[in-house]
Amino acid sequence: MTKPRITLVSPARQPSPRTPDRFERDGRVLVTRAALCEEFALGESTARTWWRNRDANDHPEPVYSEGRRQWWDLEAMRAFVDTVRKAGARRSQPPPATIEHEGRTLINRTGMAERYHLDPRWLAVLFHQRVANGHPEPVRRLNRFLYFDLEEVDAWNDEREAAKRRSLTPVDHTGEPDELVDITEATRVLGYRSESTIRSFLSRNGDYFPAPEQTDAGGRSLWRRRTLWEFGGRRSRPGRAGHAQNRVSGS
Repeated sequence: MTKPRITLVSPARQPSPRTPDRFERDGRVLVTRAALCEEFALGESTARTWWRNRDANDHPEPVYSEGRRQWWDLEAMRAFVDTVRKAGARRSQPPPATIEHEGRTLINRTGMAERYHLDPRWLAVLFHQRVANGHPEPVRRLNRFLYFDLEEVDAWNDEREAAKRRSLTPVDHTGEPDELVDITEATRVLGYRSESTIRSFLSRNGDYFPAPEQTDAGGRSLWRRRTLWEFGGRRSRPGRAGHAQNRVSGS
C-alpha cells in the first residue's frame, strides 16, 4: 500500500503596509513629491524640474527614503517654495525704465518708447539696424533687458528726427486759416503727389491724419487749412505710434 504524499505549504506572505505619502517622524512632517504637489498646488513636472536643478536652486535633500520613494521635510520645502515663488514674482514685475549706473542715467527700450513716442517694436527694429542708423550700443543688461546711455540715445533720436523732418514735403501756409478745403486742395497744401497718400493715412493709420471736420452737400470731406498746417508741423511717416512730439522732460 502506497503511503500518501504530504506536501508542506508555507503560509502566504502578507505584504508590508505601504508608508503613506505624509507621516510624522522625530517631530517632523515628511512628505513625498506627490504630497508636495498637493500641498503647494504644483504640477509634477515643475516639482521634478526643481529637483533636477537642485545644484542651482538649493532644493532641500530628502530626509527619508524607501527604495525609490523619497520624503522631504515639509517645513524645509515650504521655505523653499516660498523663496522660488517670490523670486518668480520679482522677475515678472516690469523693470524700471531708467537706472543710475557709474554716474550715468541709463534707459531701457520701454522708457525710450514712452520718451520718444515710438512703438517698442519699431525701436527693436532700429536697434537691429544700428550699424546703418547709428543707434547707440547698450551699456548694461539687467535680466533680459538692455539699458542705454540716456544722453547718447537722446542725441541719436534728435538727429534721426531732424533727418526725417528734412525729408518731409513742404507745407503751403498761404490762405485763410479757417477756410474749408477738399482732399484735392489738402493734397496740394501738404505737398503730396497724390490724393492716395491722405486716403491711405485715413484708412490704414488710425488717428495719424485728422478726421474730416465737415462734409459738403456732395459728400466730400473737408478740412480747415489751419488743421492741415498743424498736422504738417507734427507729422511723421506712417508706422509711428503717434505724431512727432517733443520729448517728455525729466522722464
